[in-house]
Amino acid sequence: MKQVLKFKWPITVLMLAFAIISFMLSPNLTELAAEKGDVQLPSTAASEQARQYLEDHGQDVEMMSLVLEFEDSPMSHQADIESYISEIEDADYTENVINPFTLSEDMQENFVNEDTGVIMIPMEYTGDANNILTNAEEIEGMNTTDADTSITSNEMIQRTLEEDAMNGVQTTEIFTVMIIIVVLLVMFRSIVTPFVPLIAVGISYLLGQSFVGWFVEWFGFPVSPQTQSFLIVILFGIGTDYVILLLNRFKEELEHHDKNQAVINTFKTAGKTVFISGISGAILFGVLYFANFEIYRSAVGVAVGILALLLSLFTILPILMSLIGKYIFWPSKHTSGSGESKIWTPLGLLSLKFPTRVIFTVVAVLIALIYFYDDEVQYDSLSELDDSYSAVHAVNTISDSFDAGSTFPVEVIFSNDENLITSDGLTRVESVSDAVTKLDGVKEVQTLTRPVGDKMDELSVSYQLNEANDGLTEIQDGLTEISSGLTEINEQISSADMSGGDLSELESGVQELSTGIDGVSQYLSATGDVNGASQQLAQLSQGANQLSQGMTQANQQIQTMTEQSQTQMSELAAGLSEMATGLDEINNGVSQVGDLMTAINDNEATNSTGINVPNEMIENEEFQSAIDQYSFADGQAVKMNVILDVDPYSNEAIGVLDDIEETVDSEMQRLDNEETTAYYSGVTSMNRDLDTVTTDDYTNVVILFIVTLFVILAVLFKSLVLPVVMISSIFITYFSSMTISQWLLSLFGIDQLNWAVPFFSLIIFAALGIDYSIFIIDRFREEVRYSSIREAIELSVRRMGTVVITAVIILTGTFAALYPSGIAILVQVTSVIIFALLFYAFVVLPLLIPAMIATLKRGTFWPFRMPGGKGREDSIDDQ
Repeated sequence: MKQVLKFKWPITVLMLAFAIISFMLSPNLTELAAEKGDVQLPSTAASEQARQYLEDHGQDVEMMSLVLEFEDSPMSHQADIESYISEIEDADYTENVINPFTLSEDMQENFVNEDTGVIMIPMEYTGDANNILTNAEEIEGMNTTDADTSITSNEMIQRTLEEDAMNGVQTTEIFTVMIIIVVLLVMFRSIVTPFVPLIAVGISYLLGQSFVGWFVEWFGFPVSPQTQSFLIVILFGIGTDYVILLLNRFKEELEHHDKNQAVINTFKTAGKTVFISGISGAILFGVLYFANFEIYRSAVGVAVGILALLLSLFTILPILMSLIGKYIFWPSKHTSGSGESKIWTPLGLLSLKFPTRVIFTVVAVLIALIYFYDDEVQYDSLSELDDSYSAVHAVNTISDSFDAGSTFPVEVIFSNDENLITSDGLTRVESVSDAVTKLDGVKEVQTLTRPVGDKMDELSVSYQLNEANDGLTEIQDGLTEISSGLTEINEQISSADMSGGDLSELESGVQELSTGIDGVSQYLSATGDVNGASQQLAQLSQGANQLSQGMTQANQQIQTMTEQSQTQMSELAAGLSEMATGLDEINNGVSQVGDLMTAINDNEATNSTGINVPNEMIENEEFQSAIDQYSFADGQAVKMNVILDVDPYSNEAIGVLDDIEETVDSEMQRLDNEETTAYYSGVTSMNRDLDTVTTDDYTNVVILFIVTLFVILAVLFKSLVLPVVMISSIFITYFSSMTISQWLLSLFGIDQLNWAVPFFSLIIFAALGIDYSIFIIDRFREEVRYSSIREAIELSVRRMGTVVITAVIILTGTFAALYPSGIAILVQVTSVIIFALLFYAFVVLPLLIPAMIATLKRGTFWPFRMPGGKGREDSIDDQ
């Protein structure tokens, strides 16, 4: 410290130049967060695997939905709308713009709502993701209709969240400075003191965010839209606390020494505490680097900021103190840190008088609160944004006029190394689709075999067999008519005493064929054995062919008869010719029914599904558009869009997706089609993976955090008991505070916390709150060298109460600067941290900690010796 004071001017110039130049040359952290701060799921997540598969096959397309809101029916504005669509199609960043007016009436219902005057125009966005908001504004600017426009997509919602966060950072910076100035003016009654922490911490903030920005750009350092906001409030919060602690000690030293010596003594004593607390905080935030989830890892930037803070506090602050001296407190002659606390003193005395009762009472209340803690969180990013944003308004309009599920469906992709666009492959797909459709929470399923979501009854085997039976009945009617005709012709030949031959044999053959057809029909209805029916029809087809040939021969014989009977024979020949043609048609009908039976029999999936997708349907030109829409990779991949009947962003949707996956897996297993892989894409799939990843990572990181904190405290205080007491007090305070925070936030319409709130609020509160218990325990270790354990903890409570309360008030005030940002996650994290800090400072620290130490006595330092060594242990009175 002497060297710092000796070279104060060079150091000051270097620090200021370093901070300013770093800030000017470093990349913009806000823009980096917007560019690289997306929620990135691990490659093992189901939605990420689906995204990668789609990207590998050029199918990772961003779907945008343009919404037009008219005061009357959109149909009356068709010409203007189609002109608007033509302009959009000419844009470089759009493809496959759907014109609802070109669709069938059934499909139009999914895009046009005449009652609300809303029309939805989907399109593919092929431009740069970083420019999607700008391009969306350009699309809205093309509007020449009378409608109000809005446009949305999943990427747009994420970008809007980032933009909202960027705006919130600017607001946070302004309010943080304002709140610190106001709080310090009120508490210190000095117009100089508030600017000391602002200068020292401000320099550290410039350095911290500059280095974080460089690390992000150079080394891929984790970053998120919340990184900068947390960096601001934590640095200014704890930085101001540290400065106050040092200034309080500086004031005491000034009473006995000149300003330079006072500075040196201040940093020998209070400076040591600040350094230990700062390094502990940096280590705790640093361990977040070992988390798997990028958003959680992004808080590691705070560790860099804390190191920059320590650099500034041990260079700039002592120089300011030596330069300004006693005038740093002008015009007040007293600091708010002097005297004993009027709040902590009575609470501490109560806890020392009735330690057991206090412990049981406080712990019982805390556990009761924890019992009501609801750990369910929500992943609805839309709820964090105001309806004034175009992307949000469009979704809300679609939900009111159509269904949000149609905008953000669950996309299931079936993949196989073989062509799935076959009768067998599509039969299995339709079977899976049918099973998924029956699930609760599923509105409809759209895929190749049901392009608009409606089930095609003609694909069921029962329907096809009924159609086949109807065809056989028609064939029987035709044979009966032919038999009657033959009887009539035979009678005419007999009555005319002609030598044209006897047609009785043909007539008998037709009757046998009819009997055979009736037998096949009855057999098929009774047994459903399409294989046996197919074989019988093949035999009957041969008989029909022979009869047709017999008809042709009889016709030729009649035509060779004498001139006298020419007229009559011509009529009979014409009748036989018609019958021969009829038999050919009947033969074709029998062959078609037989082919159907063969196709059903050859389709391996039919027996287990009761479904048969005919090849004729697949080869139909009209079916080609469905193939283009729902398949890719040369037919080796088929899409199935599941439209949910619930909000795609809701927790309920995640449960429905679990049911969908379970149903798909079980159905594929039942169909003996396990070699086909199913991928799950879409918003709901991402949120489910987010839930899984955050839950697992939360548990792992918290364990790592606790172990690290335990080691730090054990080394610092040379005890294995004190760390347990301190860490337990932090966690029991946090979870009980979460319950109360949830109750309070519910009064403002926030029924569930954002998914990131529990993690960030716990880590930040634990890292900050542990400082205050360190203040007490460190003072207790100092006092216990000269006093009994009970007296030592009492003195610690009396003397540290005001310091801790002052620090907590300043810290809560600093965090309150996040409220005006309007960012839901920051507002919720702030609410939890503020209440936890206040609860910790006014209940747990003055009541529970003293009571625990008074109860444990010498056991507080187990297994090590208490401060002062063996001699002190032998002489101390536990009472």
